[in-house]
Amino acid sequence: MRAALLTGQRQIEIADVPEPELLPGSVLVEIERCGISGSDVVAWQTGDLPAPAWFGHEWVGRVAQVGEGSSDRFEGERVVGGVPAPCGRCQPCRSGMGSICQMVLSMIVGTDERSAGHGAFAERIRVDSRRVHRLPEGVDGPMGALAEPAAVAAHAVRRAQPSLGDVVLVVGTGTIGLLVAELARLAGASRVVAVDTEESRRELACSLGADAAFAPGEDLVRWLAVQGHGLGADLVFDCAGGSAALETGLSAARYGATVVLVGFTAAEAMMSADQTLRRELTVIGSLGYSVADVHRALDLMADERYRVDELVSHTVGFSDLSEAFLELSQPLGIRSSPTANRPKVLFNPTLT
Repeated sequence: MRAALLTGQRQIEIADVPEPELLPGSVLVEIERCGISGSDVVAWQTGDLPAPAWFGHEWVGRVAQVGEGSSDRFEGERVVGGVPAPCGRCQPCRSGMGSICQMVLSMIVGTDERSAGHGAFAERIRVDSRRVHRLPEGVDGPMGALAEPAAVAAHAVRRAQPSLGDVVLVVGTGTIGLLVAELARLAGASRVVAVDTEESRRELACSLGADAAFAPGEDLVRWLAVQGHGLGADLVFDCAGGSAALETGLSAARYGATVVLVGFTAAEAMMSADQTLRRELTVIGSLGYSVADVHRALDLMADERYRVDELVSHTVGFSDLSEAFLELSQPLGIRSSPTANRPKVLFNPTLT
C-alpha cells in the first residue's frame, strides 16, 4: 500500500507500507480525498510532527472493514474523520470542557493506540471507530474533505455566540477564516468584513458573502467608522495568528467587544493587559471542535448553506503531492495555479 510520509524538513517520501492491521475497536477506511491543511504545510516546512498520523488529517473515505468490537453500522459507508464523544473523566471533561478532552485531542493528533503510523495521504488508513461520522446524502467527496475545518469554524462561531445584528471582523482569509465568515452571517451578523494582506483572498472573501475586505490599514478604519457606527467591530475572529493579526483585530474592536483566537501559530503574539482591561474586552480561545460541531457542519453542507466547494483550488495525486506543498508554502502572488486564491488543495490517492 502506498502512503506519503513526512521524513524530514521539506521531505516527503512516497513509500510502500504494510497494510494497516485492523485492531479491535478500529475501522479501515479507503481514502477518497484528504485536504492539505495549514498545519500540514507548517509541518512540511519545519519537519516537526506531533505524530505521523497527524500528517493528513482532513479526510473522507469509505469504510472497508470494521474490527472486532466496532459497530458494523458504518461498514461500506462513506465517512469523514472527526472526533469521538469526550471521555468524561479527564480534567478538561470534569471542568465541563469536553471539546478539549485529552482522549479526543490524542485521537485528533494521532497519538492514540489505534492510529496508524501514517496519515490520510495514503490509500487506506486505520482509525478508532468512534472517530468516523457518516457523510450525508448530497455531500460529495471533495466537500467531505472539508468537514474537519468546517467543524473547527463552527466551534469558533458557537464559542463566540454572535448576537443578531453584530458587526463581525475576520482577520485572515485562509480556509478557516472564510468558513468563519460564512457562519457568522448565518448566525445573525448584519455586517461581515474580512482582512487579509493578499488581494486575491480578499476578492474570494467578498464572493463568498463578506460585505467588504481590506488590507490592514485606513480603509478598514473608514469602513468600520460607517458600518460600525463609529464604534468598531462587535466581534473579532483572529484566524491568522501572530502579533500583526492580533494587533489588527484588537485595534478594530469596539469597547466591550469579544475577540476570538482561532488561528494557531508558533510565533509570539502579545496582548496588552491594560488595553484589554480598560476596554473591557472578552478574549476567547477556540481549539478544535466537538461531535456536535461535526454534525452541524455536515448538515449545513447538505443543505448547501456552507459553500465549501468554492474553497477548493485543485486536486493532486501522489506524484504531485510534494509540488503541491512547495506551492502552498509560497506567497499567493507567485503561485502558478490559476485558482491559487482558493485556499484548499485536495489529495486523491487514485490519481496518477
